[in-house]
Order: sequence, then structure tokens, then C-alpha cells
Amino acid sequence: MEIHEVFTELGRKNDRESRAKVLLDNDSLALRTLMRLNYDKTIKLNLSADIEYKPAVPHEVYTTINMETKRYAKLANEKLNRTQADGIFKTMLESLDPREAKILNAAKQKKLAVRGLSKKLAIEVWGNRIFN
Repeated sequence: MEIHEVFTELGRKNDRESRAKVLLDNDSLALRTLMRLNYDKTIKLNLSADIEYKPAVPHEVYTTINMETKRYAKLANEKLNRTQADGIFKTMLESLDPREAKILNAAKQKKLAVRGLSKKLAIEVWGNRIFN
């Protein structure tokens, strides 16, 4: 299941236990990394505040958040020129499904808002091991 599908399913649940089950059933490095990126204030990406990008046309989607997760670490490297980092991130956003691009961009800005999702729930599901 893609990340946007997980979040859609999460939003349909009305109680904490079923929300936790959705997260556990769809546990992935990408999902846990998004939680850290969004909720962990110590994670700083070497990116400009706003990055303009052109959403991908559905038939031109080349990748998923799951596949792009390994590239986030490079974006935290302060030795990488910010212009280069912005270019990498823009390329990532433009190659994702528009729904996934919105999710990743919101998490980068620490403004990911999904019905039923909270830092408290993420800690309940994965424990403090994903947060510093």
C-alpha cells in the first residue's frame, strides 16, 4: 500500500486501536521516516523553505515515497550545496504521485496534517525508538 493510501485508511478509523493497527499493518521504513521527518524537531534538511515544483501527470509517475526514502539522508548533509539539494528534492517531488508529493513536502516543512495521525500515536505504535 502506498503512503497516501495508508493515510486515507487511517483517516477512516475512529478509534486509537484501529488507527494503531493501520500503522502497524503498513509499517515500513518510509512511513517511520516520514514520522521522524515530520515530528522530530532535531532533523533539519539542507533545503530551502519553499521549493516550487510541477506535480507529475499520473502516467508520468516514476517512483514512490517508499523508493525515495534512502535519498533523504543525502538532503540532511550540510556539505551538499543547497541549490543541489533543492534540485534533488524537486526531482523527487516531480517524480512522485501528486498525493505522495504533497505528503513528502508537508513532512519536510513539519506540517503534515492527516486525520487521526499524531506524534503521540506514532510513539504509541513504534515507541521512542524512532524519535530522539
